[in-house]
Amino acid sequence: MVELPYHALESCGRVAWRAVWSMSSADDLHPYDGRERRFRHDDAEPEARRRGRALVGQLLGLAAVPEAKDLRYDLSFYSGGIGVIDRLHVAMPCTRAEVEVIVTRLGMLEPGVLLAHEDQDVREEIAWLLLDEEHPQRLPAESVAAFIEEHRAELQPGPGDSLRAWLSPDSNVNAWTLVYEVDGELAYVAYDQG
Repeated sequence: MVELPYHALESCGRVAWRAVWSMSSADDLHPYDGRERRFRHDDAEPEARRRGRALVGQLLGLAAVPEAKDLRYDLSFYSGGIGVIDRLHVAMPCTRAEVEVIVTRLGMLEPGVLLAHEDQDVREEIAWLLLDEEHPQRLPAESVAAFIEEHRAELQPGPGDSLRAWLSPDSNVNAWTLVYEVDGELAYVAYDQG
């Protein structure tokens, strides 16, 4: 079970993972030195695993660092002359109620809500991100499943019949955050190229 008391993040309107970047200078993940900083659940070094789990907790807005059991993640932070390129993947068991708390805390909304959003800019950014011009006949749910299949890591579940998904409202083609849940498994996928 995931402990879910409130944990302070940046305003919920920002792409959720950016909270990790600004948490503290001790965790400066973007010094623009041209090096990738990578954290995986199977890192050999205990300190790297500890830091990776702490970053996962921050990404998901959890009050406590998730237990290592059944937690899988691959977090890649890069900054250099070409800018920032981050690819973040997390998967862990989670109940439906826990997922609801996490996505609410992160300010995420279902793709259908964003595609019908009152703000035309939000609608257009989400449509540009999710909907495939090569497959205009796809329903939005099919487009979301295809997007997940394209961007998920092998450590994350594939989209299935019980798929539920949420996006950060300020997602666009260059920076986006997606959380989805399939059969009791939460998956977090974020990308930033800036």
